[in-house]
Amino acid sequence: MRFAPVRFVRPPFRRSQAVFGAAIGLSILIAQPVSAFELFGIKFFEREDETLVVPDAQPYNLDFTIAGGGDGVSDVVRGASVLARDESRPPPGTTGLIARARGDYGRIVAALYTQGYYGGSVEIAIAGTPVEAMRPDVSLPDPVDVTVRVEPGPMFSFGEVRIEGMPQDRLTDEDERALKLNDWELTQGAVAYSGAVLAAEGRLVQVWRQRGHPLAKIVTRDVVADHRTQTVDVTLIVAPGPRARFGTVQVTGTERVDPGYARWMTGIEPGAEYDPDELRQARQRLQEIGVFASVSVVEGESVGDDGLLPVTFNLTERKRRLIGGGVSYSSIDGATLEGYWMHRNLFGRAESIRFDASVSRIGAEGFDDLSYRLATTFRRPGVITPDTDLTLKLFGEREFVDTYESRTVGAMAGLEHQFHETLEASAAVNVEYSDIEDAFGSNEFMLVSLPTHLDYDRRNDKLDPSKGLRGTLDVEPLADVLTGNVVIVARGSLSGYLSVADNDRMVIAGRTSVGSIVGGTLSEIPATRRFFLGGGGSVRGFEYRSIGAVANGEVVGGLSFWEASAEFRFRVTEKIGIVPFVDAGAAYTEPYFDFEEDVFVGVGLGLRYYTPLGPLRFDVAFPVRPEWDPGDFAFYVGLGQAF
Repeated sequence: MRFAPVRFVRPPFRRSQAVFGAAIGLSILIAQPVSAFELFGIKFFEREDETLVVPDAQPYNLDFTIAGGGDGVSDVVRGASVLARDESRPPPGTTGLIARARGDYGRIVAALYTQGYYGGSVEIAIAGTPVEAMRPDVSLPDPVDVTVRVEPGPMFSFGEVRIEGMPQDRLTDEDERALKLNDWELTQGAVAYSGAVLAAEGRLVQVWRQRGHPLAKIVTRDVVADHRTQTVDVTLIVAPGPRARFGTVQVTGTERVDPGYARWMTGIEPGAEYDPDELRQARQRLQEIGVFASVSVVEGESVGDDGLLPVTFNLTERKRRLIGGGVSYSSIDGATLEGYWMHRNLFGRAESIRFDASVSRIGAEGFDDLSYRLATTFRRPGVITPDTDLTLKLFGEREFVDTYESRTVGAMAGLEHQFHETLEASAAVNVEYSDIEDAFGSNEFMLVSLPTHLDYDRRNDKLDPSKGLRGTLDVEPLADVLTGNVVIVARGSLSGYLSVADNDRMVIAGRTSVGSIVGGTLSEIPATRRFFLGGGGSVRGFEYRSIGAVANGEVVGGLSFWEASAEFRFRVTEKIGIVPFVDAGAAYTEPYFDFEEDVFVGVGLGLRYYTPLGPLRFDVAFPVRPEWDPGDFAFYVGLGQAF
């Protein structure tokens, strides 16, 4: 067997230690039960044809022993071993078993290196015979005994660390972010995790790429493990390569999408200084317009004499038409059914049209008390800049809740701009007619408004965040053409997430929202704009839109409000989570808070079932303030966390 060139200083290895000549830093990427594996771009135990056609499987009984090592070593080593991981799936015949066992040498060694162990030994035997001495045509019992003995040995630390090729001038902010100098694990005296070497290499290359050198690479990697001192000396030399500017931008794979439009949507200007962040944003922009199933970026292999680097975007188009839907349920407010039909690419430039329909309050009351909504939305990405979208919408709805009944038709035209991957804003012109019946009687409204929205989102996951912040701000100046009233409706929210356990097994999540309406009295503001609380997205345990100021003996909403929620998300297993939570809030008759009014509080317990699409949410909530009745509760079902 050939191994990557890594030097070790005496004492010499026992025979079972010789396998540690494999280069340091093999990430445990052995997700496939095959005998070949890759290390620093070098493939080991690879055959041209990996498929073994053997009619009979060879089952085995595994005895796996790990003697010594620190916390977590056993899990890492067993996780790297295909013999252990796939014991229930026997390989095809004797040859397959031998190949699996031989491949485990390198996998286990690499796993030990990731934990800082460079002086151990690995012994694997089949039916008492060392696997390296076995012949493929040997006859084995069914099942056969397989033993694996691992001795991690002592933990090594980094000795001398020498890095050459760093920029000589002052590091820029981009350099600092790429290097993460406050989190540098490749330092003298630190545990010699092999991943620290790989991480350092990636950071060194990234520094030069951020400075406009796309062909930067590590030209020398010298790793020496000294068993006498139990240290690992590392020398890394990075070559920046030439500075470059973007050259021609090509796209492949377009069928119904205009290739010129696809190039425009990358936002890359030929002649501009090379920037890897521009490429990342271009790829993300193409993915988000919704017409491409996959987007990959291929940079040129060399920089031309003119200093230009060509870039190619390989695209795969999605199907143009799709149908979707969803369902949610609350024991108080009933079920909601939603469905839509969408065409993603009407005229070749990612223009989409979508028809939405929804029915809610199913089962809450009779069929005469259902709420429903119909909407048609046209969207055109990249109308002014690649980051600006145009949206046109027509909608009609009937909303029935215990506090009011409204019938509304309207139209909206707006622009949305992505300033940064974490910051977007939108502004629109909205015209709508409403007929509303509530505690103030039956009234008609003809509203012209300018809704604006600002969204700052640093969450790491939209459906199941475990860290980050999100803040939103909505401001809507509106005028009632029928009465001449002019008011401003404003609301803002802030949510935050903090992981307090390894692997995000426990997350603390919090959210708060406030709002105010300035310029009119409660009776002059349509109920669809007043602030109501209660329901699955607000104070759980109370009916939807059942919390607000009271007039004529009925809840009429408020001119201001606040609400807050806290959740403690515990993941019991990989699939199951438990979430205790508390919600609180209040709404007021004036544009400012009156803390002498009642505060409404709901508490509850949720169950989460984690799926690839996001967590399925099952919440049971109890209203505990201002009055608590043990018989009152609400049950909610949905996809994604509550916030």
